[in-house]
Amino acid sequence: MDKDTPWFDDINGAFNARLRETSIKTSYEEGKIVLKSIIGVFEASFNLAVLDRLSKPSFIAVERPTEGELKYLIYETFSVRPLHIQELSMDVSMPKALRNDFLVKIYSMWGDSEDTWVDIGAVYTGYVMNVSNGSIDFQYDPNMMPLVGAKAHLLSSWAIDKLVNVERGVEIGEIIGFQHKLKIDILNLIKFHGGVFGFTGCGKSNLTSIIVRKVLHNLPNTSIFIIDVAGEYSINLLDEIIDHGMILSTEDLFGSDDILESFFASQVIPESLEDKLVGNSRLREALEYHLLNLVGGNRICKIDLEGRESDKLSYMISLIDELRDDQNQLTKILASDLYYKLNAIASKLPHEITIHEIATKDEYRDVKNTLISLINDVLARLESGRSRTKFNGVLEIFRDKLNNVEYEEPVESGLSPWNIAELIMGGDHKLMVAYIPDPLQARDFTSKFISALFTLRKRRFGGPRILVVLDEAQEFIPDDVRKEDLTFQSNMDVERLLRQGRKYRIHGWISTQRVARLNVNAIQQLHSYYAGTLPRSYDRHVIADASGVSPEILDKTAQLDTGEWLFISHKATRRKNIPLFVKTPNNEDILLNNLMKLAEKFKV
Repeated sequence: MDKDTPWFDDINGAFNARLRETSIKTSYEEGKIVLKSIIGVFEASFNLAVLDRLSKPSFIAVERPTEGELKYLIYETFSVRPLHIQELSMDVSMPKALRNDFLVKIYSMWGDSEDTWVDIGAVYTGYVMNVSNGSIDFQYDPNMMPLVGAKAHLLSSWAIDKLVNVERGVEIGEIIGFQHKLKIDILNLIKFHGGVFGFTGCGKSNLTSIIVRKVLHNLPNTSIFIIDVAGEYSINLLDEIIDHGMILSTEDLFGSDDILESFFASQVIPESLEDKLVGNSRLREALEYHLLNLVGGNRICKIDLEGRESDKLSYMISLIDELRDDQNQLTKILASDLYYKLNAIASKLPHEITIHEIATKDEYRDVKNTLISLINDVLARLESGRSRTKFNGVLEIFRDKLNNVEYEEPVESGLSPWNIAELIMGGDHKLMVAYIPDPLQARDFTSKFISALFTLRKRRFGGPRILVVLDEAQEFIPDDVRKEDLTFQSNMDVERLLRQGRKYRIHGWISTQRVARLNVNAIQQLHSYYAGTLPRSYDRHVIADASGVSPEILDKTAQLDTGEWLFISHKATRRKNIPLFVKTPNNEDILLNNLMKLAEKFKV
């Protein structure tokens, strides 16, 4: 880095490059433009130091004269290839001996001939750098076109810090290729929803656990609720749970007298962590002590899904209320009319009456018949519109519940989704992990829990900000939904969370490996994306379209190692939508270190 121009890194004078060609790449979906990228190909003089530097993520500033001053267009690299001019004339149809002579000659001339160079592929970020009085600033101008032949420079670590890092932001990993930590606005990261996407083994639960830790320690008025299908987070965040958390489950976590062995058997423990947790006798005694305290303090509880506390008439009315803002005009009109009629009926009934009570008690027989008649009338009008909408599904579920008179009393008592929502809203528990391994039960719980959160928040707006984490999100928001497996209901409620949650200070974070099977409308509600190893091109294409980032950049995720991510955010970085490759900390190291401190603290 030149001390006179600290925003550039010329690699001790070795980087000498110009823009050779430029093109516009456009992606279409259903005949509409969904993404436009300005692609540049740069030609740099061959140098091993330059080649090695460009093998890591890099940003290039291209000179762009204007009428008033010299500006710099900022590009992000996605490919690098060393070339020799004789490669262009060599062909596999040549005799082997001749090809070998070519290859020997080419190899001997790297760096010693003007016939060698480096081709660099890069995409325009949309940002323009201005230099004034020894300082730099950036402005967004995606339509400024580059000039072929313009001189190019590598941006320095110092410039990248000014481009992306939030002042006094929270460190969330290292920016790969640069000497800086990534510092983000942690509130905006969760406030505008986000997600982690990657193939099995790339570290999704590790990263999500790190984000949970950062939120807990930097946003004091925020509580986190994790819906865990795989059974990973009670272990990954055990130290935080011991401090100020709670574990909930539909399963019996302690099926034997050995409380620690029973707990470990119910959860997924990474192999790299198992020996350290299980093999340390001092730590085992400490963990058993803390687990007993959690049980004794009613901080490990059973989830009761048989209760009908969230299955209320008011819940169905709230769903219809949301449809009054639907894009389908017929739905808007019919939903508004039905909403007012249902409210008039509900005002004469006991507060929070359940649909089951209306369906089964003789005193509400007329109410039941009136409701069914109203629903059938609206369904008939919807069918005449020849367009099946989400409204049809809501009304059919409503009618099915009214017609269903079979009911079994719950065998076991526990905390209902409504009770749990009240607990998290109360703010006494900063972290709650709900382990629900059965997908049907997980969807049922999620729908009822989210509904309860919204109902409670509408009644009393105070209380903590809530972050809801959905692990294995494909179980809750698949693109193919059915009423019988509860995916229709969970899809609707999770989409409601992502669409409307922000105004109620309820936020969502999703984690999944199966991007192609997700509800695309839900993905598009996210403002921050962590993309790990995504070997399938379609998965990468979905993230590219949703985030507005060039597919060429997303394609690089196929080469990422465990714990490495492409981070894209509209809100959490200093400037929106600049893709950054980051290396995140290892949650297992943090967990083990904190558990050892707990063992020492209590001198077990």
